[in-house]
Amino acid sequence: AANLPPAFALYAPELFDRLNDPYAPHVGIAAQTELAGVDHAVLYAVYTQHTTGYFTNEALEAVLLDARNATDGDAPWAFGFASIDFDGWDTDVAGERLEALRSYFVAHPQLFKGIKLAHAHQQVPFTDPAYQGVYQVAAEVGVPVLLHTGFSPFPGAATDPAYYDPLGLEAVITTFDGEHGAGRVEFVLSHVGQGDARAVAHALDLAAAHDNVWLELSALGRPLAVGLDGEPVTSTEPQYPYVIAQIRARGLIARTLFATDGPQFSGAVRTYLQRIVAGMQDAGYTTDEIAAVLAGNVSRLCGMDVAPSSPEE
Repeated sequence: AANLPPAFALYAPELFDRLNDPYAPHVGIAAQTELAGVDHAVLYAVYTQHTTGYFTNEALEAVLLDARNATDGDAPWAFGFASIDFDGWDTDVAGERLEALRSYFVAHPQLFKGIKLAHAHQQVPFTDPAYQGVYQVAAEVGVPVLLHTGFSPFPGAATDPAYYDPLGLEAVITTFDGEHGAGRVEFVLSHVGQGDARAVAHALDLAAAHDNVWLELSALGRPLAVGLDGEPVTSTEPQYPYVIAQIRARGLIARTLFATDGPQFSGAVRTYLQRIVAGMQDAGYTTDEIAAVLAGNVSRLCGMDVAPSSPEE
């Protein structure tokens, strides 16, 4: 607020409070999903304090336990994915933080349905074994792990592919495929490697090769930044038409999930939903396939007892 013009600074505290309240009229996430025609949402905790900000597990728990987290049916409006803070990570704190992460799924299994990680924002390479106890927790409590993949434009995010190219996850994906003694984990590749053509290709290849890999369609409205040769590219075309077409061509629709990258502005959820639905229609998806991507697949993945609405034609 200190950097705002005086006329705006006067109203900043109240405005920021409203923007941070998911149940605030008009601008809250609940109102924005309702505006988009979305019946149920999945909200993420994030510990990305060096890039995009943070939303703690405790804060998410409070949102999910709020009496307003309700619908006309038996299911809540919102479910949650917990996360974990990798700052200052060492053997002295790892066990305590992993146990704290596990506790949310033990205490509220009907509300906490997965784990959210963002290696590029948390400055952790995919291949670092020090952080892989998170996957063991996921296997033990039976929840999927959703991971940021792809080049991030945010200042402070790691730009080396080791931090965002999902190819670095293949060993972990294999270890936790249910056939190697470590249990089974479903891995959701958020953004399908967006921004870097190499990461996009690897995300699609991993999903085709491993039945415990899922693809999530958020943040695909922006153009590519890095080509297959690793060099910067100049493009103005969104990435989702290519990705959506490739998913259908490779037979991966049953493991594809719709998501947005957050309601950055009023109406963003509705606008992105409309773009993705139109993209699926253009790519030849059937009505049932679109409904699966929008709701059925995530309900099946996370064990949510919700009845998906049919998408509008």
